[in-house]
Amino acid sequence: MKQHPEQPRRRAFSLTELLVVLAIILLLVAIIVIATKKVRRMSNMGGDLNNQRQISLAQSSYSMDYNGAIASPRTGASDFTFNLNPAGGCGGPFVGTINGGNANAAQYHCWSASYGVHLVGSSEKEYGLNTLNPADSSRKALSAGRLWPYIGDYGVYASPLDPSGRIRSYSLNAFVGVTIPTDAAGFGGMWDDWFCVNGVPMSATNTTRISRIPQPARTIMSVVEDDNDGLNFNNEGWVIDPRFPGTPQSASWGGWIDWPALWDPTAIPFSYVDGSTEVYAVQRSTLPAEIELYGHWYAPPADLTDAITGQGVRLDWVYFRDRLLPGVLPNGPYRSIGY
Repeated sequence: MKQHPEQPRRRAFSLTELLVVLAIILLLVAIIVIATKKVRRMSNMGGDLNNQRQISLAQSSYSMDYNGAIASPRTGASDFTFNLNPAGGCGGPFVGTINGGNANAAQYHCWSASYGVHLVGSSEKEYGLNTLNPADSSRKALSAGRLWPYIGDYGVYASPLDPSGRIRSYSLNAFVGVTIPTDAAGFGGMWDDWFCVNGVPMSATNTTRISRIPQPARTIMSVVEDDNDGLNFNNEGWVIDPRFPGTPQSASWGGWIDWPALWDPTAIPFSYVDGSTEVYAVQRSTLPAEIELYGHWYAPPADLTDAITGQGVRLDWVYFRDRLLPGVLPNGPYRSIGY
């Protein structure tokens, strides 16, 4: 009787081999997840920059249609007449007006009309984009603004990086498109003496026409803003204290007044007046936590000491400070990196 040779027994995977295979699978999954997040981040950042480029170019188009005038960064309907009385000899008292002091013409001045009947309820919230409801009052805050005919798309106002659900993620630089920064006595009255001491006449801060901006390629037009004061909309223009600590009239130095949004904790996208865009790499790793802790009006500690002047340098603050209105605002004891 013919015998069949004994079949070799199939060897099972050892525990070590299974663990090695599992580790490889997990590593591949981790790589895929990280790569996916990176691609999504880059895509969202690209979408944000495209939105801000369109906003800046809308200002340029508006300017061509209105003899060089540009829309105001204001979004509110208050302080249409304000008084400045500089002690430094700038020719005060100086009376500033917006739209001839006519609050009823507010919608013809503000780039976004985010106030009153254009917002949702008395709490003034800019929500509603996801409802796809054209009658939603908060959407009228955008369509009633001066730049709407040149943008014409609600989606441009909302950053892909913004997790809040608001319909507007961007604010305009409060030093651009105004008779004096923010067009209100609150900030202007605090800085007017400082302008005078440094030889800056009040007329130099008038940026209501694009021709009055000396360095459009270095002047911020728009920036992401997460206004965390509970109103859920970016009120007025985006503003920070332009004075350096230790300089004349800076006893009440405020540092950050508004914050750039850090939805990406390492990068801040913004646009310039000339239509170009930039992504700023955040230097201070604790900045996102400080925003949540301190909110508005935060004077940051120094990140390092300038070797020449011995002054403390606030890297992130000075980077944006130097781009508020270069060529007009006085230079300080140190300049931002890359300026």
